[in-house]
Amino acid sequence: MEVFRALSVFVTIFFISYIWDRFFSLQGLPKRLPWAGASSNAISRAKAVRRSWFGLRELIQDGYYKHSKHEQIFVLPNLATGPEVILPSSQLKWLLDQPDHVLNQRQVNDEFLHAKRTMLHPNIPRDTVHGHVIRRELTKDIDNFVEAMAEESLYALDINWGVNTQDWVEMSGYEMMLDIVGRISNRVLVGVPLCRNPDYLRCSSTFSRNVVLSASALNLLPRLWRPLFAPVIMAYDKYQYHKIARHVNPIIKKRMATFEPGLDYRNPNYSKHNDYIQWALHDAFSHEDLEERTTEMITKRLAVLSFALIQSSVITVTNAIFDIACSPDSVEIQQSLREEIQRVMADNAGKEWRKGSLAKMVRLDSTFRESMRLWGFISRGVMKKVVAPEGVTLPSGDFLPKGTNVGITSYAVQHDESVYKNAFKFDPFRFSRPLENPLAKGARPLSMVTTTDDFMAFSHGRHACPGRFFASTQLKILLAQIILNYDIALLAKRPENLWFNNTMAPPMWDSLQVRRRPNTVMEFIPPPSCRARAASNTATFIPEEARRILEAKMLQGCAPSTGLSCPMIINS
Repeated sequence: MEVFRALSVFVTIFFISYIWDRFFSLQGLPKRLPWAGASSNAISRAKAVRRSWFGLRELIQDGYYKHSKHEQIFVLPNLATGPEVILPSSQLKWLLDQPDHVLNQRQVNDEFLHAKRTMLHPNIPRDTVHGHVIRRELTKDIDNFVEAMAEESLYALDINWGVNTQDWVEMSGYEMMLDIVGRISNRVLVGVPLCRNPDYLRCSSTFSRNVVLSASALNLLPRLWRPLFAPVIMAYDKYQYHKIARHVNPIIKKRMATFEPGLDYRNPNYSKHNDYIQWALHDAFSHEDLEERTTEMITKRLAVLSFALIQSSVITVTNAIFDIACSPDSVEIQQSLREEIQRVMADNAGKEWRKGSLAKMVRLDSTFRESMRLWGFISRGVMKKVVAPEGVTLPSGDFLPKGTNVGITSYAVQHDESVYKNAFKFDPFRFSRPLENPLAKGARPLSMVTTTDDFMAFSHGRHACPGRFFASTQLKILLAQIILNYDIALLAKRPENLWFNNTMAPPMWDSLQVRRRPNTVMEFIPPPSCRARAASNTATFIPEEARRILEAKMLQGCAPSTGLSCPMIINS
């Protein structure tokens, strides 16, 4: 009985201290700083903290217009991360100039995602292997993957959106894009045929989606409880990882058996593989830590990189498609994009998909930049943590102790009417219009990967997202294929995005209608083994049968651009 009573007292004290820390405590911040959505008393602050879980947008706007616009610092309540100090935009340069041993941006991201737990191994968030691979392979050699991604995107659209040229077909926006983007990204990560394996794609996409959900659940727990409950929260993610490993481990082991360190894996005379698995092997065998050379570690890094590449791209393209579909000028927007894509591709002398070609599609690029300006996937442009033991003093003279988050909000700046005219309206050609105006000489090109003081969808400064160049290439290829091959029906009203603390989710459960454009459906000339079933040697299969054959051939690694055993023609 005494033990039970003591335990009850302990739990009660612990619970009260947790509530005080999360909802009422200033956590060492200067008392003079105003709080968004709250007055100076503790009860008002607690109510604002509670609102932050689903109402952070309103708190951001409140603080921005009351304080940031008047060059004042304010505190943004945040139930997940604790209160964050928001600087006015004029102090962005000071924030970016601070060294990493004083203000650290990476630590904010790692703590928000609980990277030591959700990233499967503590080494993964600790070192920079992913950054090296992204910069050296995905960015530098991106042109080598453009054709493959274009091929995979059309194949993925055929499978998910179908080839019905007669009727409008209703499709789930987010769920379909999760599968489509997963296929395209995995074409580069693991190659054919695994990138087309339905079970592998399912577990890879599920793992990618669940990382943020698991991190959010951990953020709500008291710090002392996280080690206890983390294994329970992460159990489903670990299960998905083990399913990924069952597909990937045999491939890694097979390549390890013939891997020769030091050989140029880009040279086809040495290796026929140029994908993440091969890059990871190269990095692993040049790493001092022998654990990096294990199949398990390479697979874990692959799973985490899949999350980094897939989830943000899914959010971005889903938002863009809904923006196009819900615009009053949707038909004209699609026609304008289609005209640009066809014109650029016609100038390529038979080489349809190249990085340089995508760079010329300024309307396509502007569409994404504008959609990301409106929505993005994070509400904060730059956020850093005070890591200096002695704390830091702001330009205003205010002192912040170690452990405080301090930064700039991107959402409010990107929706400021004094920065962007009609800031809440989707204007897809906002950034391309000056480039196409012959009278606007010297217009600065602002692509979707260009970060500025008033566009921080990929953050800003030296820690801007290193994967944004790969993401932009992948996204532009996908949207180009959609515009060329499908019509998107007009939606009367854009579905609301869901604010989930710091993150903005696209319409998760809403649908849109699409229809395959005439004369774009690939059909097969029957290969010799199947011609007995055809009426003549030149007969083509009906679309449904063609699709089944396409699926079977693709799973065997037969690429449509090569012909091989399944030559194809284009209806015209």
